[in-house]
Amino acid sequence: MTAAAGLPLRLVVWGALGIALHVGLARFAYGVVLPSLRSELGLGYTAGGLLNAVHLAGYLAGTLLGPVIARRLGMARMARAGHALVLAGALLCALAPAQAETGVMLLGIGRLATGLGAGVAVIAIMVSVMAGVAEPARAAASVLMWTGMAAAILGCGLGAAWLLQPGAWRWAFAAAAVLALVMALGFPAQDSAAAAAGAPAGGAGFKMASVATPRWAWLVSAYACFGMGYIAYATFAGTRLAAARAPIGLVTTTWTTLGLATLCGSAATLWLLGRPALRAWALPLAMALASVGCAVASLAFASAALAGAVGVGLGMAAIPALVTAAARARSSATDYARAFSIATAALGLGQFAGPVLAGALADRFGSAAAPLFGAAAYGLGTLLASIDQRASRHAGP
Repeated sequence: MTAAAGLPLRLVVWGALGIALHVGLARFAYGVVLPSLRSELGLGYTAGGLLNAVHLAGYLAGTLLGPVIARRLGMARMARAGHALVLAGALLCALAPAQAETGVMLLGIGRLATGLGAGVAVIAIMVSVMAGVAEPARAAASVLMWTGMAAAILGCGLGAAWLLQPGAWRWAFAAAAVLALVMALGFPAQDSAAAAAGAPAGGAGFKMASVATPRWAWLVSAYACFGMGYIAYATFAGTRLAAARAPIGLVTTTWTTLGLATLCGSAATLWLLGRPALRAWALPLAMALASVGCAVASLAFASAALAGAVGVGLGMAAIPALVTAAARARSSATDYARAFSIATAALGLGQFAGPVLAGALADRFGSAAAPLFGAAAYGLGTLLASIDQRASRHAGP
């Protein structure tokens, strides 16, 4: 059951599969198939962004409802219920007709359902895994879980040429439905309960008023900026390439590069976490690299997409992994569900605003406006993460 002391392998792998589904496939596969969706359904940039925003609004609502539902159902039943809703929503998207009005309406309903289910399920995933991991291994477990996103992005990149074919978006949603079924049936309840029984609580109490304190405010605000930045990039990276009439080889290579860079970012984060003098700066560094990557991706020359994908990818899994671990370290085991819910709600607000604002800017100023918006959001996040680093250092453990 255990790969290392305090690290239950099956539980962490289950968590990584959940992140691959709810973040990787739900958001990056959507970015890959959006050009074909726009072509078949006649969508503008704003409409394409709104379809993603609907999903993210559902995710925000599910995140906020998660702690309440957990008190009634428990984590295992909540995880199964959330994944069942994702399964239903993904199937509805896969079966949506290629007719502008009806298709968009059903896609919107399906995306809302997958978002709601994902918000609930991710709370269950994070709380279950962090409860089952010994305190010294939590940061590493967080990084390993979020590496599931990298695997999904890499898969999207390798399959980009196929996913851009007419109608292939249906199969992307169908694949998400299958993985949701696997997650619903595969909850490692025995591993979670056994590991949690021996895991120390750690951390401090968390109340709603805690969000306004320096211990939480800067971290939560930086996470909201990450939400705006990465979703603006993820939603419109494919359409940016399409607008530049990039050859299919460049499209595939760009998404694959993003996945590989995300894996490298996870590995680098594990290295930084092992060095106390550097680990405090891991979050600002990841934000800064992503900001530069988005700015580069807005440039017109062909290799800009590849260079931009490297910068964005280095921070893609590292940032949520670091925030997830920090939220657990700053809260008690009892309060972690609420603390993670509030932090993720801030992320959700950023994710909701990101595609809407970036899409509107792209419609008005051209496709380069979307990655520039992402660069600005990441830049603000870098500043806020740097302030958090200083504030948390002065506040102490």
